[in-house]
Amino acid sequence: MSFFSVRERIGQLKLLRFRPLQHALCLLLALSAVQATAGWKDPLQTPAIKSSKAHSDLMLDVTRAGTRLVAVGAHGNIVFSDNDGRDWKQAQVPVSVTLTAVDFPTSQDGWAVGHDGVVLNSKDAGVTWTKQFDGYAANKAIVEAAEENKVDAELSLEEAIKSQDQNAISEAELLLENMTYALDDAVYDQEAGSTKPFLDVWFYDNQLGFIVGAYGMVFKTTNGGQTWNDWSASLKNPDRLHINSINKIGARSLMSVGEQGMILRSDDLGNTWRTLPSPYEGSLFGSFADGENVIVFGLRGNLFRSVDGGSDWQALANVNQQALMAATQMQNKQVVLVGNAGSKITLDNQLNNPKAVTVKGRIAYASAVEAADGALIVAGEKGVQVLGGAGE
Repeated sequence: MSFFSVRERIGQLKLLRFRPLQHALCLLLALSAVQATAGWKDPLQTPAIKSSKAHSDLMLDVTRAGTRLVAVGAHGNIVFSDNDGRDWKQAQVPVSVTLTAVDFPTSQDGWAVGHDGVVLNSKDAGVTWTKQFDGYAANKAIVEAAEENKVDAELSLEEAIKSQDQNAISEAELLLENMTYALDDAVYDQEAGSTKPFLDVWFYDNQLGFIVGAYGMVFKTTNGGQTWNDWSASLKNPDRLHINSINKIGARSLMSVGEQGMILRSDDLGNTWRTLPSPYEGSLFGSFADGENVIVFGLRGNLFRSVDGGSDWQALANVNQQALMAATQMQNKQVVLVGNAGSKITLDNQLNNPKAVTVKGRIAYASAVEAADGALIVAGEKGVQVLGGAGE
């Protein structure tokens, strides 16, 4: 069993009600689900503890804010470096939940997301953070949207009955049934509390952004996070599969991937989405694109390439059988993928010809980014580390 499959960390209460996960969860999740009955403090209300070793704890994402590096991870830890990862300082963070992803659309404006549906915002390049949103607010928004969807479904059934069109009536009845179940699920989630994590965040600029996560959660903001709207109904995901990542693949195109090989694409900056054919039935953890040349990757080292934006896929050689978690492009246009057990794979500038690079220690990596000096910075099981260049 691998140490973790990073992008699929789910609240334990939900696991009791829904299907079991198809792959390993990290040990951290199992431990964090056990809360002490005496002296327990809500991690959404408890600031991250200051520590000189915060950068050495579990880190799940790293990105650039201008030339600065910013990484997020366990216990609400956020750290930043202004010298290409040689030294790290800890940010001021108002929560102590595990943070799973971070994105800076500008050098100053950034967002981080994580467990308990938390969304944090920084306006000073990651030095200080404020909470914008959490699982309680997310559950409330989802219930409200589900109530509206059920009312719309009831109206559709009434219109179908008036038309006396049996096909329309059957479709409307099925829609109402699905909307009723969705509302029941939303109410259950609200009663369970802030148990579901967000798994990724992406911003177009400092106003338009999306967050995605467990059980099909999708939220959109058009005002820099002042308000977040439930956007899950815009994606065709009736089974509420976990959405593991979201990223830009073109001027106005986005791609999300998730459980059971789910691949979704939007060509209008996330306003509408369509489902793409998938080459794989297992979980996908990420995607990367250079124009219409796209790769998706996931469990057991599975890696697929499309040269037409996702209409057709071909499998690339599986060079190490370990889950691939993230990809980044270096200045020389080479793409580097990282993952479990020290996985590090390079692709050429055509997103082809995968080659494994030996990394000592078999440490699980969750994310990677190139520093200003050309070094590869990775986030993972042992915190943030400098691995050297793409081919080292």
